[in-house]
Amino acid sequence: MDGPIKLTSTRVVGNRRQIYISPAAEKIISDLPPRSVDVVSVVGPMRKGKSHQANLLCKKKSGFPLGDELTSKTKDFWFWIGPHPVQSDRYLMVVDTEGLGDYSDEEQKDKDMKNLVLATLLSNHLVFNLQGNADSGFLSNLRLMGDLADCIRVQKDGSDEGNNLGEHFPELWVAIQDVHLKLPQTNGRRLTPDEYLDDMLKPKDGHTKAVRSHNDMTAAVKAFFPKRHLRLIPTPSGEPDVLSNLDKVQDGDLKKDYKDAVDNFTREIWNSGQVKRVKGDDIKTTGLLHIMQYYVNAINDPNAMPSVLGAYEAMAEGECRRASEEQIKTFQQTAEKTVKPLMPTDEATCNSKIRAAMENAVTKLSADVGKWDKGGTWKKSLQGKLEKERLALISLNSAKSKDLCEKIIKEVDQPIRQKVGRGVYNRIGGFNTYVRDTDAVYSAYRQKASGKGPAVEKVLETFRTTETTRRNTIKDTDNKLVAEDLRKQEAKAAAERAAEKERLARAEAARAEAERAAEAAKRRAAEEEAKRQAAEAEAARQAQRAAEERERRHRKKKKFLGIF
Repeated sequence: MDGPIKLTSTRVVGNRRQIYISPAAEKIISDLPPRSVDVVSVVGPMRKGKSHQANLLCKKKSGFPLGDELTSKTKDFWFWIGPHPVQSDRYLMVVDTEGLGDYSDEEQKDKDMKNLVLATLLSNHLVFNLQGNADSGFLSNLRLMGDLADCIRVQKDGSDEGNNLGEHFPELWVAIQDVHLKLPQTNGRRLTPDEYLDDMLKPKDGHTKAVRSHNDMTAAVKAFFPKRHLRLIPTPSGEPDVLSNLDKVQDGDLKKDYKDAVDNFTREIWNSGQVKRVKGDDIKTTGLLHIMQYYVNAINDPNAMPSVLGAYEAMAEGECRRASEEQIKTFQQTAEKTVKPLMPTDEATCNSKIRAAMENAVTKLSADVGKWDKGGTWKKSLQGKLEKERLALISLNSAKSKDLCEKIIKEVDQPIRQKVGRGVYNRIGGFNTYVRDTDAVYSAYRQKASGKGPAVEKVLETFRTTETTRRNTIKDTDNKLVAEDLRKQEAKAAAERAAEKERLARAEAARAEAERAAEAAKRRAAEEEAKRQAAEAEAARQAQRAAEERERRHRKKKKFLGIF
């Protein structure tokens, strides 16, 4: 933090003064890594140097606003938190409270008591800052302490009536500033400041109302603050200008005994080794917010009373809730880094990674808040929430697997879809080609989708269903084309047979015709031959007749001649 900011603010609600924790303070504290906190609260009358004391405890000269007027500069609670000056494993938180006012004013007394109660319950070091001398009069400033038992309980049900508060209250440091008198001596030895405080807290003799009031107050202070100290701080300077500008003056302007006293006082608190604890448990930054909120709510409630163990329960529950939420967040971050980058992957690998992160989260929760989660309620709750996270991651893995596998199957099937669109398979034998192509698709898909999660087979099965429809369509088309081709071939064969038959018939007719023609020709030839032969016979006969005629004529002639 660069400088102190408001820790609380007040508002009047329904005629009641209500205390609220500043959202900015909540954010600052909750953003810090969970470490133990040394909480030092500074209380006391206004205009007595509380804010200056708070600055010194922060190891700073300035920060908490100082005032040089009669009115109080600090309203409500302011705080600063940062690395502890001497203990590296914790934080130092310094709280500067609104100054205590006029105790005769009942409204002011109620306000002061609430502030004192809250400061006491938040702290492990309570610095009661006073001014003046360490005489008997300074005890009157502690009288509010005696009323703490009326405002705080140990047990949540209030059955203890304020008993045993001292076991849970902070270490009290009464710091008296601007002291210029020395402490008295006893038996020749000067009392130490702590001895002097105890001497001042001894009961007085007598039975008057004032004595009884004094004794009740001192008894209460001793009972409530078994660890108590008195520290005397001399005046810083005799110069009024220095006293009114302590946050601006140089160290050389301050008295050495003052600087030594302040240095010793702050180092005593820093080196005490104490941190804020409740019921023996160290309170970390996150737990401090829980008990702070509990105490504020209890102080604001007219029907409630803040209790130490009630705060412990609130802190335990708040820490369990914080640890559970933190482990859920850590689990989610682990899933983002180690599980989601693998997606999609096979379910066994995914589950193994998730369950390892789940077991780690549950183990860390048990280590962190197991001492408060006695019944394992928060552990079971975390396991239930982690199981929902696991199922969501498994579902996400399945969804990513499905998306990727559908993309792969679409990619490897694209050439076939294009061929289908172009009608490549709409031919005889196209189905066999399609089967070979789809076998190649299945082979390519299995190769590319291998190890890509639980949807590999589901997507393939879905594809098979849609592909079967396409396959059957192509097969039906192929069968129809084959049938159509067969019909065409059969028609062609029938036509060829008919043509052949017709050809044969024509050939037969031609043959018959040829035979008839041949027969006719034969007959004509025979007739011609017969005619020829007849003609030849006729000619022969005529020749014979002619010869015979000639012979007859010759004989006749010869005869004729013979006559002559």
